[in-house]
Amino acid sequence: MPKKRICAFFSQYSLSGRQSATAILQNAAQAAGAEFKEVDSFDTSSSVQADCICFFGDMWNLSRSGANSIAKAAENGAHIFIMAPKFAINPDTPNTAKTLLGLAIDPEYAPKTELRARIHTKSAFTSRIAEHIAVYTDAAVFPQHENSAGQIHLTLSWQFSQRPLWYTQNLNRGSISILGLGESALQNTDIRRLIYRFLTQNLGFQPIETINFALIGYGAIGFEHAEALLNTENAKLSAVCDRNPARLDEARRQCPDIQTVTDYMEIAQDPSIDAVIIGSPPNLHAPMAADFLQAGKHVVVEKPFCITTEQADTLIELAKKKNKMLTVYQSRRWDPDFLAIKNIIQSGKIGGVFHIETFIGSFSHPCEYWHSHQPISGGVFYDWGSHYIDWILQLIPDTVTDVRAHEHKRVWLDVTNADQASITIRFAGGQEATFIHSDIAALLKPKWYILGESGAITANWRFESVTSRKWTGDLIEEHLSPSESLPILTAAVYDSVAGIRTETVPLTSPQKGQFHKNIVDHLIWKEPLDVTPQEARRNIAIMEAATVSAASNGALIQPN
Repeated sequence: MPKKRICAFFSQYSLSGRQSATAILQNAAQAAGAEFKEVDSFDTSSSVQADCICFFGDMWNLSRSGANSIAKAAENGAHIFIMAPKFAINPDTPNTAKTLLGLAIDPEYAPKTELRARIHTKSAFTSRIAEHIAVYTDAAVFPQHENSAGQIHLTLSWQFSQRPLWYTQNLNRGSISILGLGESALQNTDIRRLIYRFLTQNLGFQPIETINFALIGYGAIGFEHAEALLNTENAKLSAVCDRNPARLDEARRQCPDIQTVTDYMEIAQDPSIDAVIIGSPPNLHAPMAADFLQAGKHVVVEKPFCITTEQADTLIELAKKKNKMLTVYQSRRWDPDFLAIKNIIQSGKIGGVFHIETFIGSFSHPCEYWHSHQPISGGVFYDWGSHYIDWILQLIPDTVTDVRAHEHKRVWLDVTNADQASITIRFAGGQEATFIHSDIAALLKPKWYILGESGAITANWRFESVTSRKWTGDLIEEHLSPSESLPILTAAVYDSVAGIRTETVPLTSPQKGQFHKNIVDHLIWKEPLDVTPQEARRNIAIMEAATVSAASNGALIQPN
């Protein structure tokens, strides 16, 4: 059976807009096993022979013969997608829209502004997408069909009325769809995802309806995973494995219909389970993940991914061989302070980042659980370091040239983890970053201290309390750990006239369940993973190099 083809034509699109649209089309083609081609004109025979034809940009220059070619291609089975904010507004071709699909365009259209789009019809391709989408666009037009046939996907709130914004009309064996937004709307993640899914479906891709999950381990993190899955469309928590009967009782209270087992191999051998989330201690991550991949399951591993790069490479190769998803729960990529910092850096506001310092700690006795026992946990670098190193590598994606680390064992002799550990990372571009985790710090450094070529960012810890009253009326005050409160974020920017300008940066809104939505979107729609196994391996390479360096009195180590 020949491959399906998708082609695209761009008119008056910027380079960045063209690149954004092309990436969507290429991903849709790859997911559906189709071929992608960019064409010069819709009037060419090569374009109208494609299964899916996409037009991005100003439609003023579309000729009547081009419109007729598009309509004919749709009648012959092609699916036409048009994203154009000025479609058929050209007074020289007022009937172009009518020619295409009997679709009238409201003469009133929205100018360049922020708009609020709304999901009009819930369907497979709109699942796990926010019902309301705030989008900044060049302009917007409102398609209107005279006999109300076809389907409206998005509407737009416009001056106390809901106007159609994305409309599809079926024509014989094909269809024509118009999204009346300009290219700047492609900056919106949800708009890009909707276009990708719509095109993927039109290329014949059939999404899976439900993903059945099992949790391996039901401690605090297991409860978090369960809550997230219960609130994610098309995800079903089907089973929980834990050796502790009390935890299984708690799992059944949270999810009465689940299966509970004490041997994880029962999950591996259960054909009804599609994916597993491993929440065991770190030293068990690699062997458990290997067992589940061998059994044909998609695998999510709690951070850290594993202990060594050799283990990471084995798992990545096995996942590739078995054609299964492999990812790591780097949950703190969605922390509001990190997202705010990432947005500032990506905006170019503080210039190129060349120096990062990070810190977490206090002066307190480590816990008595496995987290404080190096043979199981991997050591201090693998605890909070799993998050901080991941953050650093997200902000500085350059190649790491070397790692140097030191550890101190001075106070808490009843546990095997170091009392304090520090890492210095150097990059190929000359940038440097440090991370310190200390359980013997009576005074705290800032959580973040970041220097850019034209500014800086600091994140200072907050010391908050939760207050209540006894029955007698006396005040009860519970002091929170600094890590339990979001920090105060400050940005400073150099101005040659005004000097240094500082401002308190508002934090982004919490984004709950984004990781779990993403893995479901990946498994159902083949959307890209937010956390790839290659990124997780890079984290492990730094932590492994730091462990070797600390054991070698701070020697410079090149990560694997």
